[in-house]
Amino acid sequence: MSEKILARHLVDFETVIGNRNLITVTVGPRLNPIMLSLGKLPDYRQENSGGGSFPKKISDTLNDFRIHYCEGEDWFSIDLSPTSENFHSIQPIGNQEWLLVRCRASGDQDRNAHVYGADGEHLRCFPAGDGIENVQVTKDSKIWISYFDEGVFGDCELSRSGLVCLDHVGEQVFDFHSVCIEADQIIDCYALNVCSSHETWLYYYTDFPVVRITNHKVNGIWRNIPVSGSHAFAVSKENVLFSGGYNNRTDLIKVHLPTNQLREMKPVTVND
Repeated sequence: MSEKILARHLVDFETVIGNRNLITVTVGPRLNPIMLSLGKLPDYRQENSGGGSFPKKISDTLNDFRIHYCEGEDWFSIDLSPTSENFHSIQPIGNQEWLLVRCRASGDQDRNAHVYGADGEHLRCFPAGDGIENVQVTKDSKIWISYFDEGVFGDCELSRSGLVCLDHVGEQVFDFHSVCIEADQIIDCYALNVCSSHETWLYYYTDFPVVRITNHKVNGIWRNIPVSGSHAFAVSKENVLFSGGYNNRTDLIKVHLPTNQLREMKPVTVND
């Protein structure tokens, strides 16, 4: 039997971005919705002679990205200066700055993280590693980055621990290798939840433990979680709400961490 969870409709994407192409949707550290759009068709994939398709780091023509962000009940937008970069992630950082990140990199010197000002002009850039799965920024401008397997087993040193934290100019302040003696090694970090400037949760392949990091130290590990392959989760006290899994991509599943008790959740729309 499923349990009901109340859900409120926040926004209609088309109302915000119009006829532009949606690149990604996320939230910032204050949980405000953010979207990144393109006016032209995305030039994000390339094919080889064998018929395979691969990510394209740089577009053949300039990209006209636009940031859409919500404050209170109002939406605002910023047009970025034209760039050939193919960005995948966006987060607010610092005082009216924006972090845009390309998930694939060509090596340790590839500056695939770019910071833009409130006027949309480029300010600085730095390496963020290869095979980026998730980017989340805290209120004090710490940048948490998780990586999937092609980054962990790739050529970029920054990616090999599966999880790092950088400061606002790209200097590394945490590496999961420093604490993985207490937890299993990350092969592919499926989901990341940076709850605050002091608390970060992660969930990763192969055995999918839920791990809590507080002040850069592991202080909680829950194993034998009855959900495999989820790509997002929320945390509330002793409960974790997972978004789907390998065999149920659209389901919501709540797990009580002390007992590993599982409940399916059914979203019910709240009428405002």
